[in-house]
Amino acid sequence: MKYTLVCTALLLSFVANAQSFHFGPKLDLNYSALKGDGVKNKVSAGFQAGAFAEYNFNKHWAIQPELLYTWNPYKKGDDFMTYYNNSGRSAAGTNINLAYISLPVLARYNLNKVVSVMAGPQFSYLVFEDEDLLKEGRKAFDKTEISAAAGVQVNLGNVGFYARYVKGLNNINDVDDRYTWKSSHVQVGIAVRIK
Repeated sequence: MKYTLVCTALLLSFVANAQSFHFGPKLDLNYSALKGDGVKNKVSAGFQAGAFAEYNFNKHWAIQPELLYTWNPYKKGDDFMTYYNNSGRSAAGTNINLAYISLPVLARYNLNKVVSVMAGPQFSYLVFEDEDLLKEGRKAFDKTEISAAAGVQVNLGNVGFYARYVKGLNNINDVDDRYTWKSSHVQVGIAVRIK
């Protein structure tokens, strides 16, 4: 009898906690810019796709980790060779395309059933780099990026519409340590809760 009661209590606890856990896909437009010497500080449109999970501690507080594939297009500056005359390629193309696997971990506060605000760190790892800025096939970008993210989401049933600002905190210039490149992003998208 005690075994049955313990198992029933554990099962009820699991069911109660499962109602606080949700997940689903998300997709957004990612307007990004890269600021620094030798690159154009111009906003370009990319995209981001992946999935999110959400664990609600109570009706107001939740944690929301995400796993995302992020595509960021940037441009080489007209003055690139002014700064990198020793290591840069004078015949380098203008386009810079970077793809990351990103992992934001956001604290989420639900103001009510419709509006939520969220903020937290984001770790990104560079998985694809299409650029030919440097001599001898060297790549110009660091593999890792740490960012801070903050945004707001409007929840309409199982669908959320969100806007988020993500600011790169570390220097992603891997050419040398003389100049700093940092990214910034404005993201507008949709998340669908399927559970």
